[in-house]
Amino acid sequence: MLFLYSLPSTGMAAIVVGAIVTVVLAGYAVARRFALIELDAEQRAMAVSMVSIITTINSLLVAFAAINVWDTYNAADRTVAAEATAAGELARDLAAFDSSAADAAAAALHTYLVMVVHEEWPRMQRVGKPDAHTEQRFDQMFDLANRIRPLDSRQTVLLGEVLMRVNEMVKYRQQRILTLHAAMPNTLWGVILIVSALSFALLYVLPATPFNLALITAWAITIGLAFFFLLAVDRPFAGEFSVSADPLQHTIDTLVANGTWAPPQPPPQPVPSAAP
Repeated sequence: MLFLYSLPSTGMAAIVVGAIVTVVLAGYAVARRFALIELDAEQRAMAVSMVSIITTINSLLVAFAAINVWDTYNAADRTVAAEATAAGELARDLAAFDSSAADAAAAALHTYLVMVVHEEWPRMQRVGKPDAHTEQRFDQMFDLANRIRPLDSRQTVLLGEVLMRVNEMVKYRQQRILTLHAAMPNTLWGVILIVSALSFALLYVLPATPFNLALITAWAITIGLAFFFLLAVDRPFAGEFSVSADPLQHTIDTLVANGTWAPPQPPPQPVPSAAP
């Protein structure tokens, strides 16, 4: 299912909704063509009554699943915001430390944040995995920060703040990486799919009239849209609806704008070769 997250949201919705509508209508056509389900008027009325009960249960299950995946998505978004805040505070503490070791750690932090935004984030969205080179840069920043040695009482107090921020960075990065594997349990998916299938099976007892066909199609579209929403936000860092790296980019831009960090230098342009 991961290939769906590489598609635009409209394409993902079209595939999910279209597949469900196609399967449902094909099942209805087979059931009516071969008379797989034939009931008398009283039995049909009971079946329609059961449909209302099952659809209510199914709606509750979908609502529970939607709340679950939305909470996970929001938690991931808060983790990124907290990581960006910790990075900004760490950068300011390092700038105030005024030592070559702190400057080296600050440069490593700057490089790390740029790599997270431009290299690690696209990889998380495509394959759901962190970037190894970004991880190495983070380890380098962590090592450089722990090599800082205070020269006076002021720097001793400031070093405590630096190390606290570094540990916060470790925590928030770990939380973000763990959330890459967050997804709705397969058991819940299975229950929702089975209950949805039962609701359609009971609707198959309806005669093949334009109204009944429209009713079944409308229910299939409703279920399809609900499944599209669940899939779209089920993996917080995958697809078009993924959690944004904007808080981290905002931290970089703010630190550059206030002079804490130097602006990024453009890549060197190749020198044109002289004509022979």
